[in-house]
Amino acid sequence: MKRMGVTGGLVVAMILICGSATRAGAQGDSGAEVSKAQYDTWMMELSNWGRWGADDELGALNLITPDKRLEAASLVTRGTVVSMAREMTIERLDDPDQASANRPPVLVGSSRSVFDINTEGGYFWERYEIEYHGSAVSHLDALCHVAYNGKVYNGLDFEDVASKEDGCTRMGVANLREGLITRGVLIDMPGRAVRREDIEAWEAETGITISPGDALFLRTGRDIGERGGYHPSLIPFFKERDIALLGADVPQEGGQVDGVTVPVHFFALVALGVHLFDNLGLEDLAETANDLNQWEFMFMASPHVVPNGAGSAINPLAVF
Repeated sequence: MKRMGVTGGLVVAMILICGSATRAGAQGDSGAEVSKAQYDTWMMELSNWGRWGADDELGALNLITPDKRLEAASLVTRGTVVSMAREMTIERLDDPDQASANRPPVLVGSSRSVFDINTEGGYFWERYEIEYHGSAVSHLDALCHVAYNGKVYNGLDFEDVASKEDGCTRMGVANLREGLITRGVLIDMPGRAVRREDIEAWEAETGITISPGDALFLRTGRDIGERGGYHPSLIPFFKERDIALLGADVPQEGGQVDGVTVPVHFFALVALGVHLFDNLGLEDLAETANDLNQWEFMFMASPHVVPNGAGSAINPLAVF
């Protein structure tokens, strides 16, 4: 089955000739590597700090208006629902007392579980311990998850927001208790460090334009052995299009900036206030989108309302 992708070299050439990377805030050559000086300039000049007030803790979610949700709902014509989560593996702990006493760390990509059953009373129960941050479990990152130069979104000091004792006292996942509903857009580009010209060529090919309030998702082909992600040169694009949410089947990063460990994470969460979806399972979604020739859909997600939590394991849904 042939998936939609950037296959037209002529389209790419036309976009490059038109100077797509010369918009305000972008580097002159979007294909160039990003220096730390350029990155730090973007962190300051392209940030959303103060845009929705000094006390704002929602960030770019403010772009998901009632009209945006209605737009997303209008995309549903078939009633087809696709999960965007990958399946977790489970490690059994057969001794509940030992598990409670020792609290062993969970394996990345799995949950430790304790199962029990009361046959006389007729009920079964279980307890799970899940470590969802990392590179395997599908999860959402809250705005308190990372800091850059000691700051989190809206310029707050990281040490005033997050601690081992209290968790995230601000910018946590509980702010998302109403759930997330918006227009989702899937870009299917396996094995590519995706840059501006790639997305703009894809838009020209599909007729879809990424717009304010959208949730943008990238299939890199991780599950078929490919490697990819969002290249750091895309950073001005995220700002210009005013995306509300960003996700991929990997932890986002598709390139490096010397001196910056996770450039897309830092810019999205800290500068823009854009919540991230890491390690999604996008194979079924890509197959459905290809079968329907429909790359936009209603996106829905409802994170766990964990007090002072920095994120949530999650099962997002795409509805066509």
